[in-house]
Amino acid sequence: MKEPNPEITKDIIIQSVIYVLKKFDLQPKDYIHVANALLDMAINPKSDTHHKKFEKVEIKSKKLPVSFEDITIREINLQKDKQKIMEWIENIQGRDFFLSRIDDIEIATDAIIKDPKHIFGLVLKDGEPIGIMGYMNYDTKNRKAELRKIIGELDYRGKGYGKKATNLWLSFGIQSLNLRKIYLYTFDTDVRNIRINLDMGFQLEGIFRQENLYSDGAKDILRMAFLVEE
Repeated sequence: MKEPNPEITKDIIIQSVIYVLKKFDLQPKDYIHVANALLDMAINPKSDTHHKKFEKVEIKSKKLPVSFEDITIREINLQKDKQKIMEWIENIQGRDFFLSRIDDIEIATDAIIKDPKHIFGLVLKDGEPIGIMGYMNYDTKNRKAELRKIIGELDYRGKGYGKKATNLWLSFGIQSLNLRKIYLYTFDTDVRNIRINLDMGFQLEGIFRQENLYSDGAKDILRMAFLVEE
């Protein structure tokens, strides 16, 4: 018996799903929910498609520093911290930290850290700097901001420190900065980061198709968001 063409099979499945969805009176938000479930399934086949929520940390201070267990996030001191920050953002994993995902513009490190519409914190593990957390384009009127995060020290990646620092930073943003929406941009190829974002409760909002050209070609950019009320 002749084996079915996998491309034709995939197309039939996709068209079947679309056909079924059209039979229901779905709203745009329902399609987004379906897209999130499919994305979750693609990233983690064993997932039950129920997003986990971040582990809320009680924040008593309105300003940095804030701490939880062995992780502290303090204000950045450019004179003291710039050399370490430059080491992190000059390697291939950190080079996009200060880069706008949408317009592909790189801004000088000093200028962006000093800009009052951005808030950055240095992540410390037992007093040692290991990464940066940021809220860019902090919008006090609409109570939203763009999340940036990186564990710059390679030896501390993949050990849960990034998730713990993100939990702390999200808690700070919600409780101290009164944010109601926190969003981020990520490359569609960054599967590990997408999985972490899904586990933290972020959901897909949209895809910017082939938004910018890079050395390895055009890339799609995903926008994901965390809504406090959900």
